[in-house]
Amino acid sequence: MDPSIEIMECAQVYPPREDSYLLIRSVEIAAGDKVLDMGCGTGIAGLHCAKIGGVVTVIDINPKALACARWNASKNGLEIEVVHSDLFVDVNGSYDAIIFNPPYVPDVMEGTMERSWAGGEDGVRVLERFLQEAPTHLNRHGRIYVLLSSMMRDAPLQCALSQFVRDRLLSERLFFEEIWTERLSLP
Repeated sequence: MDPSIEIMECAQVYPPREDSYLLIRSVEIAAGDKVLDMGCGTGIAGLHCAKIGGVVTVIDINPKALACARWNASKNGLEIEVVHSDLFVDVNGSYDAIIFNPPYVPDVMEGTMERSWAGGEDGVRVLERFLQEAPTHLNRHGRIYVLLSSMMRDAPLQCALSQFVRDRLLSERLFFEEIWTERLSLP
């Protein structure tokens, strides 16, 4: 975490929380790496990567999140590309690292703000869609950094992750759940 990066929270945009910070601490990139921050929210993860020298593209389905990320980048003097997309629908190219803090709360109806944390009936639906397309956007030795939660139902989660080589990185126990990060790569 870089304490010099200032993040403004914006209305109807998922604010940085414990899960965001855990994911940021897990990501390893080098200057010049092409980085995709999927579901960027305020842009906090992508901005940390840009500060290290990553070439960062941030994606979100929420136009307010994109405006917030753009404002935060400007405020911190960082350059990022901002793309409006529903996961990979409008994404071109491949990346060295893809970062995703997916919506994972189960059994929640999707609405404007709920979209940022509603993961479908098992908490895995958005992650499943993401993982189906992510491999086609990875460079040869690319990797995916993803945040996972004990709130996700285990059987669908294991099925969604089965095509990847998995490395568990960091974990944190919160009042009602455990969250952890994994680095995923192709075999």
